[in-house]
Amino acid sequence: MNKTLLAAGLGGLLAIGATGFVLSGKDASPQDAPIATDVPHGERFGLLSSLPIYRTPQANVADVLSQEQGEPHWLRMAVEAHNALDPVDAINAQSLSQIDMLLLIQPRALTPAEYVALDDWVRGGGRVLLVADPMLTGEPSFPLGDPRNPQAIALTGPIEARWGLELQPGISGDGAERQMTLGGQEVPVMLGGTFVKRPPAGGDSADCGLRDGGLIAVCAIGRGRAVFIADATVFEEQIGPKQGSDIFRGLMGIFGDEPAR
Repeated sequence: MNKTLLAAGLGGLLAIGATGFVLSGKDASPQDAPIATDVPHGERFGLLSSLPIYRTPQANVADVLSQEQGEPHWLRMAVEAHNALDPVDAINAQSLSQIDMLLLIQPRALTPAEYVALDDWVRGGGRVLLVADPMLTGEPSFPLGDPRNPQAIALTGPIEARWGLELQPGISGDGAERQMTLGGQEVPVMLGGTFVKRPPAGGDSADCGLRDGGLIAVCAIGRGRAVFIADATVFEEQIGPKQGSDIFRGLMGIFGDEPAR
């Protein structure tokens, strides 16, 4: 498919506000590709997130000193226990070639060119965990409108539509907490969304299945895989190292799920 047309289509979806890890397997099909059933070792993780996972935005020098003395985010500790983790500032062929697994957790709005690069990379064998929360529930650290705050609503609709998914928000005003299980750990879900399947928005299709009532989607896309989670509450919370390690193992284990029909 003409990449210019694909970029234009993705850009159009972004403009209208669509709400809607990588183990190389160049010669393998999604069914034959190696599946991570335990915590990866020696992999290169890339992270693009508006949440303070890799580093926390600071208001003053005192905050900087406090952060240096504090404990890192649980996900960073879990990944870096046996792997490398580096922030990804821009998604393109060069940055993606430097990593084995990509974590997109409530990311900033991506450009059409970044969506095209991501689509190419996953179809070529890449793996991505994409967390898209329709409405964060954590209190922002800075005044409303401050760019240092996390992205309050998910802006990943174009790539979801490209792969045949649509993110639907939780029920307005429903602040009830529920639970999902990751790595044998019960983790909270607050105002989580729901993924539903839709015809892919142009180009080659993706084979997606839903679980946990649509809270999680597992997609085989070309030679790669994508796992979607429609809630970021667990990434907003402070979690101990042991529990964080178990949750990380659970996240990696989802990549072994076959898309449900």
